Amino acid sequence: MAHLAIMPLGTTRMTFGELARSQLEIEVTCPNCGHRRLIDGNAPLLRDRKVAGARFRCEQCGSVGLPTLGRQRLWPGRLADHARKRR
Repeated sequence: MAHLAIMPLGTTRMTFGELARSQLEIEVTCPNCGHRRLIDGNAPLLRDRKVAGARFRCEQCGSVGLPTLGRQRLWPGRLADHARKRR
């Protein structure tokens, strides 16, 4: 339980930018088709938007996405992979 003391606590006013600064990320999973997407909290359109009440839709099938909050993992590596795929 020592890890709970060092984890930042979220509030209803927390924004996507604050999550990113706390090294937390949101991964959204579609329960219908299994598609997964990481949400970039530093994106200009999301940075100042509140996390509470945010709704996510699957890009592939349009179903409601289920968000999962967790520690950021290898953001720079994922961004590099994404940039490589876009070429």
